[in-house]
Amino acid sequence: MDGTESTGRPTPARIWALLGPRTGDNNTVLALAEAAAAETGGVVAEIRLRHNVLRLLPPALLGAGLASLDRDSRKRLVPPWPDLVIGVGRRSVPAARWVRERSAGRARIVQTGRPRCDPALLDLVVTTPQYGVPPGPNVLELPVTPTRQTPARLAEAAADWGEDFARFPAPRRALLLGGSSWPWRPDEEAVEGACRALVVRAEEEGGSVLAIASRRTPAALAGRVRGLLAAARVPAALLEGKGERNPYPGLLALADSIAVTADSVSMVSDALASGRPVSLVPVRANRVGEALLRGMRALRLADADEAASPVVGALGRAWGSLVRRGLVGWPRDLWFFWRGLEHQRLTEGRSAPPDATAAALARIRPLLRGDGAGEACPGCDPPAPGHPGGCASPGSHAPPPPG
Repeated sequence: MDGTESTGRPTPARIWALLGPRTGDNNTVLALAEAAAAETGGVVAEIRLRHNVLRLLPPALLGAGLASLDRDSRKRLVPPWPDLVIGVGRRSVPAARWVRERSAGRARIVQTGRPRCDPALLDLVVTTPQYGVPPGPNVLELPVTPTRQTPARLAEAAADWGEDFARFPAPRRALLLGGSSWPWRPDEEAVEGACRALVVRAEEEGGSVLAIASRRTPAALAGRVRGLLAAARVPAALLEGKGERNPYPGLLALADSIAVTADSVSMVSDALASGRPVSLVPVRANRVGEALLRGMRALRLADADEAASPVVGALGRAWGSLVRRGLVGWPRDLWFFWRGLEHQRLTEGRSAPPDATAAALARIRPLLRGDGAGEACPGCDPPAPGHPGGCASPGSHAPPPPG
């Protein structure tokens, strides 16, 4: 598509959102798809993909094709072909490339998270620091993920949930609970300690405490938090949805401060998008996972030319070379995400969060015009090739200092 009609207005884009099994990942895809559709007056088709055992193969071996999809998913990928395909992770990469081929190059591919392939095979990769995606002109690494919690959505949620939250006086202190994602798991003592601290503050200063669990939250942990809040001498509750009515957006909109377990990048990003002060509740890794992450972290830092011994440096560069070729990947290491948040001073309300969706949209916009992946950002020093004009967080492409 050429990106504009004869009137000068953007051409409505046909957008496919390739969804996977994880809610947080899907919300990132939908945030970008909805933003692109809103700008062009286009439409979003949500296509949920299911895969067979071939999904375990790296995208570099699968190439462009549908071999890793089940039969029903293949039937969903039919003309008319889209202008933009947005997927998440590595599983949807072969299908997205196949769609681009069938569309004679019309469809542009935006992949979020960790595609585990050479980024040059895609049109744009929107990622966050924990994945270690190799830098390049078509890679946009942001400190947080794009989120569907826009100011308009938050205002709508505040109006929708205002009556339900009326019995919980301000200031409302929120606690968002994630869950296990190997090798990370909630630190039960830290969660209970954070919950007690919020209750004590409410008892001393007034207000209320509200918590919400995710689908990944262990039932035993949710039960302990529920018990602590039930025993509080202030208005407090563990919120639970009824049917399709989910209080999560209402809590983001109406909370005055938010504590969130550090395992969920999507929940942390949602919390920061609310504009409220955010604090992280620590998580822990099991011993085997922690040892593996520490070793691979040293190699990744060495590959990025951070301090290392000659042997570690050589091993890091060797593994990094394989990563750049799409043959292996760095482990998902949340330490890099947390370090980025600290570097950007995003927690505890010390710095305004960047608009990750706007930053990504600035890179998607030229794709829809057929201009490539964007230009250098004039606000970044030094300029980064491929960084978007009007960057939401100048300098965010640069790696944070060791710490």
